[in-house]
Amino acid sequence: MKRLMKEPLPRVTSKVEGRIDRASLSEIIIWLAIILLFIIMSFISPTFLSVRNIVTVIKNLTTVSILAFGLTFVFLSGGFDFSQGAILLYSAILIISFNPGTVGGVFLYSLFVVGIAGLFGIFNGALIGYCHLNPFVVTLGLRNIIAGIIFISTAGMTVGATAQSPILEYLGLGRITRWLPVQTVFLIVIALICWFILQFTLYGRKLILVGNSEIVSAYSGLKVERLKFSSYVINALLAGIAGILLGSQVSHLLPELAWHYDYDAITACAVGGISLLGGRGTLLNTISGLLLLGFINNSMILLGLPFAWQQILKGFVLFIAVAADVWVRRKLYE
Repeated sequence: MKRLMKEPLPRVTSKVEGRIDRASLSEIIIWLAIILLFIIMSFISPTFLSVRNIVTVIKNLTTVSILAFGLTFVFLSGGFDFSQGAILLYSAILIISFNPGTVGGVFLYSLFVVGIAGLFGIFNGALIGYCHLNPFVVTLGLRNIIAGIIFISTAGMTVGATAQSPILEYLGLGRITRWLPVQTVFLIVIALICWFILQFTLYGRKLILVGNSEIVSAYSGLKVERLKFSSYVINALLAGIAGILLGSQVSHLLPELAWHYDYDAITACAVGGISLLGGRGTLLNTISGLLLLGFINNSMILLGLPFAWQQILKGFVLFIAVAADVWVRRKLYE
């Protein structure tokens, strides 16, 4: 009896720790890949590590980043959204068409555009969250509806004003300091707000619980329908804001050239470690995926690779990311 009491108790948490280690490993790999890319490109291109190049890459990531932040809410809740790119494009077309010339006008028209985007999010959230319809079908249908509206309103032609208003131009191209563009400030503020919500609020924790298991969450007393509904509304609102920032960058916009942003946002989330099946990931995962993709694109431009090869590489990166997500998820639940 004394010998049995002296023996150490079995580590009942070892399996849990192993699961955590596997999940953490995928995050570490992404950051190591970013560091490795920086080291390699610093030898190949002398301008890669310049302050100007880094500031430019981050500024150019503004639109995709805000889209990816919105998708993070949806993915964590176990949903999916194909309509985000259409909401982005329609918001950009609206703000370009309005072309407000005063600070008050920019503010009011921006509220109107974000409000329209929010209505699209309410449509998605109501059908998916409360009516329990398939998110792929609903969001793909809304994407086609918005695409039709865009084509009717633009006739497939370039949208733009004769001269962009100075206020709108400053919002898109202005700088607060030499190395701090206005759009980067918007990006940082939105990132901090989203990070705080997901990391430190009860809402963020509930969202992850719903993504892990809707049934368990419902039995635990969580308002599953309301949480899923809110994730699509937040996603649409952020898509509207991203559309305003995109529209302020250019005085003219050809709709056909703006459909790739949502694909890049999905890829960034998947690469960073956000589970497309729901319930796993943080905003830092999304940021790491954005940085990796952003600097990969920048590296290919510096190396003079054609745009077609850039798209091919993005496709392979997405395949690898999804396969890694499935592998990690299986290991977590072994």
